[in-house]
Amino acid sequence: MTAPEDIRFAGYRVQDAAAVRALHEQAWRDLAGPFHTPEQVQAHILLIRDPGYAEALASNNLTLAWHEDGRLLGSAGWCDVPDAPDAARIRKVFIDPATAGSGLGRRLVSHVEAAARAAGRRRLTVRSNANAEGFYAALGYRPVSRGIMAAPGADLPVVFMEKSA
Repeated sequence: MTAPEDIRFAGYRVQDAAAVRALHEQAWRDLAGPFHTPEQVQAHILLIRDPGYAEALASNNLTLAWHEDGRLLGSAGWCDVPDAPDAARIRKVFIDPATAGSGLGRRLVSHVEAAARAAGRRRLTVRSNANAEGFYAALGYRPVSRGIMAAPGADLPVVFMEKSA
C-alpha cells in the first residue's frame, strides 16, 4: 500500500489528459465491473474515450494524486451546479485499482470538498454510479433520487446524492 508521504496532489494540466483517461478506463473496468453489465462497462469506457471528455476534465477543478515514482493513482474534482449557485458537484473520482481501499479516494474527495467550500459552496452533490454508492454513503452523502446516465450502447444506473458542505 502506498504511504501518504509518497503521494503528491496537483491540479490537472492539459498534458495530463492521456494519463487521466488511462486511469479512468482501468479503474472503471476493474472496479465497476462487478456492479455493471459488460455492456454498461463498455458504454462508460466509450464516454471516457470520447473527444469531449478532455474538455470535461479541464472544467472540473480536477485534483490528481501522483505517486513519487510518477504513477497517477487517483483523481477527483468539482464543478458548479448551474441551477444551484450554492452547490458543487463532485466529479471524476477514480482510483487506481491497486490503491483502492487505501483511503486515497477519501483523501481526494475531502480535498475537493474543501476547495468547493472555499469557493462558497454550502451543498455538495454527486451522481454516483452503482459501484460507488457505498463509498459516498460512507463519506456522509445521502441518496436523493435514482436515475440513469445515458451512454453509448447502454444506460447506467446512477444515484443522485448530496450532503451539506
